[in-house]
Amino acid sequence: MVRSGAGAPTARGWKKSRGLRTGSVLHVVGGSSWLYPNAVRISCRAGGPLVSDMTWKTAIAEVQVDDVVVRGHRLSELVGSVTYSDMAFLLIRGSLPSAPERATLEAILVSLADHGISPSSIVARTLASCGTPVQASISGALLSIADWHGGSGEEVAQLLTSLATDDEAALREACSTLVRDRKSRREQVPGFGHPQHTDGDPRARQLLRIATEHGVAATYCTALATLGAVLADTTGRESLRQPNVTGAIAGILLDLGFPWTAVRGVVMSARSLGLTAHVVEELEQGNKWRHVSSEDVEYTGPPAPAV
Repeated sequence: MVRSGAGAPTARGWKKSRGLRTGSVLHVVGGSSWLYPNAVRISCRAGGPLVSDMTWKTAIAEVQVDDVVVRGHRLSELVGSVTYSDMAFLLIRGSLPSAPERATLEAILVSLADHGISPSSIVARTLASCGTPVQASISGALLSIADWHGGSGEEVAQLLTSLATDDEAALREACSTLVRDRKSRREQVPGFGHPQHTDGDPRARQLLRIATEHGVAATYCTALATLGAVLADTTGRESLRQPNVTGAIAGILLDLGFPWTAVRGVVMSARSLGLTAHVVEELEQGNKWRHVSSEDVEYTGPPAPAV
């Protein structure tokens, strides 16, 4: 990223610099701008800062006068004939799922719908109790889905993408290297263990059973199982042998052909339904200004000066 100013290309200089044709500039206050080198389709104002035009390319959907085309299918024909899981598969994968794929993805979406009073639902309900609009309460809660709450599947999927191989010996060695490296840095291996489901995540067990029965579980689920076995053997913690729900979902989604970049989006799509229910319930209960009781707050700063 390059800031415009002395030595930075302007629209006039851009035309002479063919090597920078894939750049873009975000204009900011005071005439300053920033060059992003990987953007495309640049238009220029003579002598002024570089700006990207608003031309888009998408293979997902097109709005027509009489219909909407989604991945080559008329939306009017999809309505009433496909499930929400079908639509999710079509949008992300680009094709409608087979019956086994549909059943597996449906199970994933159901398993993620809600998890009681959790960090995200607490955020949703707290925002709602403050008079925040419904959509803001839900979106605020979705922002809490991250590395330590609901979002670890993304990192698991990235790890599995690098680990997966049909060579069993090579797979186990790669998993061993990963676990040793994480242990030496005192870092957890994501996707295993759960603070509440200490005897194993029942959602993960059910999802892996369904994926196996439907013939979906393949290379990535195998890599996940091997990683869990190595993790348990190395740490001596049997509770880490089986993945938690986000770990299981990462392996299954990869075996369904989803990219790792879609994992958190799938999680958030499913959880938004439960968060909606929490916001509705909070509003129905009429709670106002949820806050932590003073008795539950420990002040650790310096004392106030004596009067």
